[in-house]
Amino acid sequence: MKVALVLNTRLVDDEFQVEFDPPATIDLIRKGIIAAGHEYVFIEGDENVVESLKVHRPDLVFNRSEGIRGESRESHVPCILEMLGIPYVGSGPKTLAVCLDKAWTKTFVAARGVDTPDFEVLSVPADVDGCRMDFPIILKPNAEGSSIGINEDNVVRDRETFVIKAKEMLSTYRQPILAEQFIAGREISVGMVGRNGAGPEILPLLEVDFSRMPESVGNVFGQIAKTEYDDMSHYLCPARVNPGLEAVVKAEALRVWLSLGIRDFVRIDFRVDEFGRPRFLEANPLPGMDFDLKENDFSFFTLMAFRGGYDYDSLVAALIDSAMGRMT
Repeated sequence: MKVALVLNTRLVDDEFQVEFDPPATIDLIRKGIIAAGHEYVFIEGDENVVESLKVHRPDLVFNRSEGIRGESRESHVPCILEMLGIPYVGSGPKTLAVCLDKAWTKTFVAARGVDTPDFEVLSVPADVDGCRMDFPIILKPNAEGSSIGINEDNVVRDRETFVIKAKEMLSTYRQPILAEQFIAGREISVGMVGRNGAGPEILPLLEVDFSRMPESVGNVFGQIAKTEYDDMSHYLCPARVNPGLEAVVKAEALRVWLSLGIRDFVRIDFRVDEFGRPRFLEANPLPGMDFDLKENDFSFFTLMAFRGGYDYDSLVAALIDSAMGRMT
């Protein structure tokens, strides 16, 4: 079977290409596709993607395209693939469009009974002036991933700081800003892998160990934490959680998977509040798959998979098998 890897290549190490895949990851996925017995083709997910797909006409696409512009950019390649009748690994356009919008995602999962922190969407400066949420608040670009635009100063604790920071972010990121109740507790990530004909496999939980980071990080897993303290010593996988909390987190993650129509793979993030309740933050149906220990560049999803017994090749094969289950 001819399998095409479609993604956006990371050409520079800046905040706005952090979601793109670096060459080392591309090579790992390539090796995994070949090890699974398939013919490999690479297609860049740029403006030429339609023509490239027509030329190569793959049997299956391993989709990791983040998109290059637009509010629903992650859904663009899946929409094209469905129009061309080419099956693919990963979630569909509706799921990707919803999950790229943090506020939409929270609204969807809350409708299914998932507990998520209170929030408001700030689209224009007047929304900032009219917001009356209780502090502390964390401010996030509403349609970005990989902690783009997030650091310790995004947590605001008074009115004056809130107004200044929110308006600054509106100007910088030119998109709505999510104002969310800040939960200062433990951060738990859940990785899930689809299984052909069965419910998803839930991988060992991962916890960000803020206790090993300086107080200046502010208990915020933002760009500083990810770049300056991004080594194995700052992450606990499996997370050290009691059986009761683990069961609740996994049950909530499964509810998120079902409510958003997620397929094949995902990383879901929670914060545990002062009462021990997991509170849903966001879902990433295009989780990072980096694993380059020489460069200290690895993704939570890949680490959780390895702790769950996969190696890179078997993880790639499992994702392809999950997608192939929809081809019959």
